Amino acid sequence: MTVTDLDRSVAFYTEALGFQVYFEARGDTWGRVGLGVDSMMLELFSPHPTGQPLEPVDMLYPAPYGRPKIALTVADVDAAHDELVDRNIPVIGPVSATGKSRLIFVLDPDGTLIQLHQFEDGQERVTDLFRH
Repeated sequence: MTVTDLDRSVAFYTEALGFQVYFEARGDTWGRVGLGVDSMMLELFSPHPTGQPLEPVDMLYPAPYGRPKIALTVADVDAAHDELVDRNIPVIGPVSATGKSRLIFVLDPDGTLIQLHQFEDGQERVTDLFRH
């Protein structure tokens, strides 16, 4: 995922969401950091690791064309909510329910929407919802 300020985003994902840094590579004009939690890997990339604005729009920087949403399954959404609030991470709205899961939303430093959800019927992954 492309981010505007690599260090700020790495701090958010490690401190707020518990990711660990698995690898890091930096050049003069770019940087990338691989983060992981459980069996999931997230690679953050920045063509301007110092957070300088990108002008003009670069096709390798997709943010102007839509934002991704990251959905992460947690064991206890209420505990996740309370821990985020205790860490002064803004949570968007109260815990909500869909009938399949209970969830909350937070934003990363670039405004990427992150959904933290707890399944209600014992599913562990989103794909479990589509199995018959």
